[in-house]
Amino acid sequence: MTNSNSEDSKNQDVQTFEAGARKMTEKIAEHNPESFFASTEDPLHAAFGAKAIIHSGPSGMPLLGEAARAKLDGMADTPREDGHTLAYIHVPFCETRCLYCMFYQNPFKVEATHAYALALCKELEMWSHRASHATGKVNAVYFGGGTPTAFEPDDLRMVLAAVKKYLPLANDAEITLEGRIHNFNDAKIEAALEGGVNRFSLGVQTFNTQIRQSMHRVDDRDTIIARLDKLCSYNNAAVICDMIYGFPGQTMEIWEDDLKTATSLNLDGVDCYQLNVFEKSPLARRIATGKLPPAADTAMKADFFAKSVEFMTTANWRRLSNNHWGSGVRERNIYNTYGKSACDCLAFGSGAGGRLFGHSYMIERKLDDYYSVIEKGEKPAAFCMAPKANWKLLRTISAAMESGSISLSQIGREFGVPVESMAMPIMNQWIDAGLLTKRGEWYLQTVAGQFWHVTLAQLLISWLEPMLPGYAEPKPMMGMPHGHPGMPAGMKMPAGHPPVHGMPKDGKLPAGHPDIKAMFAGMKMPAGHPKI
Repeated sequence: MTNSNSEDSKNQDVQTFEAGARKMTEKIAEHNPESFFASTEDPLHAAFGAKAIIHSGPSGMPLLGEAARAKLDGMADTPREDGHTLAYIHVPFCETRCLYCMFYQNPFKVEATHAYALALCKELEMWSHRASHATGKVNAVYFGGGTPTAFEPDDLRMVLAAVKKYLPLANDAEITLEGRIHNFNDAKIEAALEGGVNRFSLGVQTFNTQIRQSMHRVDDRDTIIARLDKLCSYNNAAVICDMIYGFPGQTMEIWEDDLKTATSLNLDGVDCYQLNVFEKSPLARRIATGKLPPAADTAMKADFFAKSVEFMTTANWRRLSNNHWGSGVRERNIYNTYGKSACDCLAFGSGAGGRLFGHSYMIERKLDDYYSVIEKGEKPAAFCMAPKANWKLLRTISAAMESGSISLSQIGREFGVPVESMAMPIMNQWIDAGLLTKRGEWYLQTVAGQFWHVTLAQLLISWLEPMLPGYAEPKPMMGMPHGHPGMPAGMKMPAGHPPVHGMPKDGKLPAGHPDIKAMFAGMKMPAGHPKI
């Protein structure tokens, strides 16, 4: 699989996400209909030049440090609106760094995770009496990372007890623990179940041992299968595995075997994400120096995606969204379903991202800074994005596009804006290009449209935003995330910084920059954006 001894393979070009996103950003900036049109020749493989963004979303204006904390504090006593609310809790420790991952922040140490668990409980308590956190129900809690399963059993119990004590959980709240199979032993599983976890999301990525080891994943195929079988045997929570397509050396036969293996287990869900190769990732460096072969290009990833749709549909799994599949009735996928919507997402933990009343924010990523602000009794926000006009409408569009279908007429009636007529030039072209079909007032994505749905969503948002009431220049950066930090299109992040899981996840975007100002260093902002 490696070609480290071949002179011809050294210094080879790497197709990175950022390079494609920059080209798409420049094209969108022209803002004429043709800039938003898709190729009609081969919509699945080449509808657009590249993926436009990691997570679609509207624009916002950044506030840093104390200004961010003051803004959030000023909103903390305002009750949340009725509707769904999420909570995201970040655990920023990993035993190893996977080559493709940009979420790596801190090396795992038992004593460090214990100290972090104590601080996390303090943060959960801090605003528990304030209206923004105390009113309304929290419908889903997501422990992401990093590696939440790195917590020791007693620390898992302690943090989960704090979640139940300090957050107003809905009676049927989904509580997800994300993690990896490695070192997720029986004692940790049982502590999680005792604490109320009812959904496990485990990053398998591939069952192929050779590819796993080439990406610095630890456990082999047999170990993964045995531990998944054990976890499922508790029959006490939904068990979901994340799969990634597009790895160097991954053939269609390997990907199909991954799907066959996943669906042969007693899993409740399988999520299929495409690999994104980021400029600052160890994976990009290894490909560039010939130590690994190139990752799949866009056309190859499109074929992998189409195979997953064909395979999972034939296996009679339920389609939960463009990337999520369920078997049986246990998997609800609540957090992922509402994550890109306009709902609030309360964030806790170093590196966590959240959203409150449309304001996206991120908690301090450096542990020392996180601990220091916690000790002052303040919410440790590092920055905050103030929303622009129409953010709720645009986030509603983003979430609908994630689902695979959208009714612009319905959204227009809800917000009193004729968005369908505004979007008609590009929606009709996307139908002609084979990305959408129309049934009644609903636009349905074809398999090609599903593969390109994130780009379609961002293009639609970018097309509509300047036409909407209240829009004003300058146009700020796009795509501020919730939960797993996501990266705006065209952004050049400093070395070691994750592309803002969540994620998340979307290719396992996922970490650690020296301070908040460094995060904006080298950022390519849209035309007209003020200096930071």
